Amino acid sequence: MYENPILVVEDEPDGQELVSRMLKVINVDIEVAGDGETGWDMLHEKNYTMAIIDLALPGMGGIELLNLIRDSDALQNLPCVAITAYHTPELKQQALAAGFDSYFAKPLDRTLFLEALDGLLES
Repeated sequence: MYENPILVVEDEPDGQELVSRMLKVINVDIEVAGDGETGWDMLHEKNYTMAIIDLALPGMGGIELLNLIRDSDALQNLPCVAITAYHTPELKQQALAAGFDSYFAKPLDRTLFLEALDGLLES
């Protein structure tokens, strides 16, 4: 469906599995990073269609990772989606203001999540 895989930066194995299963249903290749530092390294090793980033990561947090992406000439236009189990209206506002293209609270609604991803990738 997409030329390059989607990078999922998620530290929780259950979250990795959930997002992976959702994307595999629509035949999207994914690669998983368990923390922000690994995700940042992977973004420099190959091209990705999009990054789905958990906000509460050990070490480098999701917003910090996004700031590096947005400051990078090579990566600044990469679509990035925030996911979090610690949803508050303030966190959503902070994530979108930081430059995430979309934001989703866990548990993820599969239909809404996949429709939003598809919309981001088509625009």
